Amino acid sequence: MTRRLLTATLVPLAIGAAVAIPVTLAMGENQAVFAATAFGLCVAPGLIVIWLHDYLDRASPFGKLVALAAGTIIRLAVGFGGAAAVFFLLLNLEEKNDKIAYFAWVLFAYLTTLLVETVMFAKPLAASR
Repeated sequence: MTRRLLTATLVPLAIGAAVAIPVTLAMGENQAVFAATAFGLCVAPGLIVIWLHDYLDRASPFGKLVALAAGTIIRLAVGFGGAAAVFFLLLNLEEKNDKIAYFAWVLFAYLTTLLVETVMFAKPLAASR
């Protein structure tokens, strides 16, 4: 389980850094703040979802289904809900392009973490066939 948690943390962060560094150099320092905020909000719920998936898989025959539904709710609530809270409470963005860039980073971080988790969950199923 520790390996899965490390993979779910490090792979999205490495992908995010690989994209954020050139974008920050090209478009300004705000992009680094947006990327760090977005990945901070999206990676943490991914770890909770993996832990929940492993626990529910052992606890119930319907554990994977419940984990899928709960994972979606957790990711959306923390990722996008947290992003909206940060946007309205902490960030004071005046330019329209900055607002769009912020939510584009949130969407990118969400999809990146979702892709990594999907591959991790699908790999054992594909190997068993």
